[in-house]
Amino acid sequence: MNIRLLPIVLIAAAGTLVGCKTMDHSAYQPEPQKIVPGTQFQPRIEEDSAYIASVERMARMRGITVQWVHKPTKRHVDQ
Repeated sequence: MNIRLLPIVLIAAAGTLVGCKTMDHSAYQPEPQKIVPGTQFQPRIEEDSAYIASVERMARMRGITVQWVHKPTKRHVDQ
């Protein structure tokens, strides 16, 4: 009798675990990151997206693939 119930119990347990996994991302929204203003003594550092885009555009035109090891950054001082 226990052998007959084992597959049913395993299927029910697997079904509940799958249901819990799919609910993880739909109910929780992480808070957006706050942008800290840069000062003269502690500038805000971010990726230099304009430079990265221009280098990648030139590389595509020449048929080269770019893989960044350390992406270029720029420092911002907000006044």
